[in-house]
Amino acid sequence: MTNKKSYSSVSQIIFIVLFTASSIGINYLGDLLAGLIAFPLYLDSVMTIAVTALCGLIPGLICAVASNLLLYIFANTGIIFMPCHISTAVIAYFVFRAERKNHPKEKLLSSSSFMWAGFFAALSNSILGDTMSALFYKANTSIPQVDNAVQGIYVVIRNLNVAAYIGGTLTNLVDKIISAAICYAVYRLILRITKNTFH
Repeated sequence: MTNKKSYSSVSQIIFIVLFTASSIGINYLGDLLAGLIAFPLYLDSVMTIAVTALCGLIPGLICAVASNLLLYIFANTGIIFMPCHISTAVIAYFVFRAERKNHPKEKLLSSSSFMWAGFFAALSNSILGDTMSALFYKANTSIPQVDNAVQGIYVVIRNLNVAAYIGGTLTNLVDKIISAAICYAVYRLILRITKNTFH
């Protein structure tokens, strides 16, 4: 019995390490993909919610911090945006913890919990990211499709900071809802493959 538990524990550790590392890579590739498509998305934390759901807060935070560091080194993303990545993992953790507390008999997290995690992460990312963008980059995100959206709003509103907050909020909402949907699909797929071993 002890050997079986020990094997299960080792398997979980290996899974957590490999899944977190893979998710960091996917976050980086997501950012590159966002630069290629003509739609205002970030996709730089597309897997962070899934890591937090399957592996817990610490791996979620590692995924968030490492993703931002990778983007800072190779994709010219500002290091000051790291709190946005961190807030995504933290918010997802508390949303999932609340769901498990409120529905202790449910073995699986619901799709709505992922959507709420995405929604609240979008709000936090918008507040943090748009504030830092306005303070340090004059509302320039260096992501052409996002900046184009902000400029389009600016033409109507004629206030760059307000345009940045509106554009950033809309972009983050779409980005995080898409990310949450992808994460929920990955979450269910992983649990189906592993037969809930890592839940």
